[in-house]
Amino acid sequence: MSGKGTGRALADGREISALAFSPDGSRLAVGDTTGHVTLWDGDLRHRAGALTGTSDTVSEGEPEAVEALAFSSDGSTLAVGGANGTLRLWDTEGQQLLGSDLPTPGDEIRSLAFAEDGGTVYASGPYVPLQRFPVAPDQAVRTICARTGGGLTQAQWRTYVPDAPYEPVCGG
Repeated sequence: MSGKGTGRALADGREISALAFSPDGSRLAVGDTTGHVTLWDGDLRHRAGALTGTSDTVSEGEPEAVEALAFSSDGSTLAVGGANGTLRLWDTEGQQLLGSDLPTPGDEIRSLAFAEDGGTVYASGPYVPLQRFPVAPDQAVRTICARTGGGLTQAQWRTYVPDAPYEPVCGG
């Protein structure tokens, strides 16, 4: 193979620490050592957006570097793993954080992968065995229903989901 290489600053001059293409090749996510994630079109011609990634997880000292990235099979969700164990899911279209950080032991995340159906994300690192996180909404509802013994009461709903009208999601 021969050809001329071209350079492009994929992370605004910051040191790149992780890369991932969406399964269909239409997007590239670029994580950097300052915790930011830059989204590019698949041809690397146009910047499609930027995420705070893990950059806002440390109140003092060095920011948490992005160490691992993975797209869901449909490309709609990006998992971002950090050097201090932060694991976050991002909506790639709306560029919004999906929920809160997933619970990890707090050790470096170096590898991320989604199951083919997108309902589970897997994470591991040098000191963390493979972890499995169910992330599909229907699985989350089943888990909440099982843990709460039937769902949230209307009072609990107003406390935890104040921006949405009450809905008995556990069939009750």
